[in-house]
Amino acid sequence: MKATCPNDSGHDHFITVVHVTEDWVVDARGDFIQVWEGSTSEIVHRPSPYNTWECVVCGAEAKVVEE
Repeated sequence: MKATCPNDSGHDHFITVVHVTEDWVVDARGDFIQVWEGSTSEIVHRPSPYNTWECVVCGAEAKVVEE
């Protein structure tokens, strides 16, 4: 897949959604206290071309195509 900023093709960094896991320390009700120091992140879903991708430089919504 490839993302392109509609305002400037030189803009090549984008904000989009990914899903990751992390280990939490919680109380007896399951309420968050903090991220556990020994936590390791695991990617559950990588960036998708169906998500919104926003240019970091100018904020424009990027065009994303699957290659």
